[in-house]
Amino acid sequence: MINFKSLNPEKINENAIDLIGRQWMLITAGTLNSYNTMTASWGGVGMLWNKPVVFIFIRPQRYTYEFVESNELFTCTFFSKEYRKALNYCGSHS
Repeated sequence: MINFKSLNPEKINENAIDLIGRQWMLITAGTLNSYNTMTASWGGVGMLWNKPVVFIFIRPQRYTYEFVESNELFTCTFFSKEYRKALNYCGSHS
């Protein structure tokens, strides 16, 4: 995780509707020993009680669902168009 960096949500300048709805995202949850990721194109960002929030929707039938439900944290990661083939793969394989 040394390549990851913390990002203040208020510093994100991109259009969230475009990022989530058109470019897709990877949702990842779990531990270092057991984790899963999936491609998603639904969710949102905003403010709730003066705190930045992100919300996602995962069908209970998806393998990633159990990881999100059983862990305190999850990540939403966005990639440029050059990674579209990998995102397609993550959207159809566990």
